Amino acid sequence: MDHANLFLDVFGLAFLFFHALLCRWSYMRREKRSLAYRIMIVLIAVYVMLDLAAWALDGKVFPGARGLYTAILLLYFAVIGCIPPLWLIYCDDRLQFTEKKKRRRVILYLLFAAVNLLSLIVHAAGVPIFRLTDENVYVRGPLYSVHLVLSFACIILSLALIFRQCRGLSPLQRQEYLALSMFLPPILIAFIIQASSYGGSFLPICLSISAILAFLSEQEHLLRVDQMTGVRNRFSFEPQVAWLMTHVPYNHVLFCLMIDADKFKSINDRFGHSEGDRAVRFIARALIASCERADMICRFGGDEFMVVGQRFTEENVKQLVRDIHTAIQTVQTDEDLPYRLSVSIGVVLFDTSFSGTPDELLRIADTDMYKKKAEKKALDRGENAK
Repeated sequence: MDHANLFLDVFGLAFLFFHALLCRWSYMRREKRSLAYRIMIVLIAVYVMLDLAAWALDGKVFPGARGLYTAILLLYFAVIGCIPPLWLIYCDDRLQFTEKKKRRRVILYLLFAAVNLLSLIVHAAGVPIFRLTDENVYVRGPLYSVHLVLSFACIILSLALIFRQCRGLSPLQRQEYLALSMFLPPILIAFIIQASSYGGSFLPICLSISAILAFLSEQEHLLRVDQMTGVRNRFSFEPQVAWLMTHVPYNHVLFCLMIDADKFKSINDRFGHSEGDRAVRFIARALIASCERADMICRFGGDEFMVVGQRFTEENVKQLVRDIHTAIQTVQTDEDLPYRLSVSIGVVLFDTSFSGTPDELLRIADTDMYKKKAEKKALDRGENAK
């Protein structure tokens, strides 16, 4: 019996234990994990345990050994078939596609898992994924290749989604998405080794290593994203602004929007801070719906947001401002809010001739925003006087 499996599975469990310690540390810091990610990690742990159990039973003959081995292998293939679709769902969460696109693709991802489960039914009907010899030794069956192709298809699709989302982004933005793809090389290598030969089961340890890499990528993501709204935080925003300021195409203008909720204190005072948090999330949702994918959206603090991006003309920027106001009014109507949700938007436009720092740019946008807010207050006072 090849003892390489034992060592590979034990090392895989060691990596998963290390991952559990990291997750515990993360939980103590109140960092929230994606549901798809958490389920995927649990299934990886179950898969490694099943692989260890399969190693222990392979070639063993005792009463009930064959039935137990068969049950473990069926569960083994059911679990491994669910991990790639969960990874795809997690990728969609991280890549920030629109909800409509996510829903369409989740159906496709679930079809991958459904076909894998269907292969188990076909296996029971007589076309095997695997079979056991008289000595209770595992041998691959004709349907094993179907299971392999489905897993490869999920890996290739996730890579395609990641590289597609990287198009048109700055190098700093692309770097964050490409870090997500580091989950895949160990798994791809393990699949190639296992598909080409029998021998040590490399997939458990490679999945465990991938779980660590995915965790590290997730940690970096959490450092750069505002947890309440899903947009960027100030920590990751300023380096991106500095890069964009030095890479404005000659036929574009760079814009900076400073966005602040109107009468936000009254929302907190009248309806409570939980409703105030909800209002902040609504504003973020309106910004995401209005802006282009390459635009940098940041929650600057409290109820303040910033957007930096590039457009062809000043009129394009004005249209973006109108779109944001319209999106917020749409939220107001759709959610039937008991208060008036609106924002004041300061606008700054500049090109490559601008020689200031990001802080100077933000200060100019902030000044324009407070000017717009003062104009609104003056208008409200005039209307109240009438």
